[in-house]
Amino acid sequence: MRKLLSATAVALVMVAAGPSFAQQSAAIANPANAYREVKDDNVMVPSLKRTVGQLDDMDVLGPDGTKIGEVEEVLMDASGQPVAVVVDVEHGVGIGDKEVIVGLDQLRDDGRTLTTALTNAQLGTLPIWDD
Repeated sequence: MRKLLSATAVALVMVAAGPSFAQQSAAIANPANAYREVKDDNVMVPSLKRTVGQLDDMDVLGPDGTKIGEVEEVLMDASGQPVAVVVDVEHGVGIGDKEVIVGLDQLRDDGRTLTTALTNAQLGTLPIWDD
């Protein structure tokens, strides 16, 4: 009986955690080494309508408007297209001092700063940039 209860508990935990496991595996499926840093500050990042140089050191705000970090690098995929940025996350966010890869589709430009709807918990699951 005890083994049946243990097996049931494990199964319930796995079912409940399924979405977070899926998010982690999606991040692993696109590893940080698949990206390269964009070296030319004049390259345009079409989705944000800014150049790489304009994005450098730009503040990134979380969903509540607090600063979570700033842009350190713009990353491109194998085809040379800008697809992500490296955000140097501040200590106050609660995930430690890390540089994480944030997809351009997760960012919005409000004219002065970049904003994301990603929560602190979600930021903690993003791939780490280790150059």
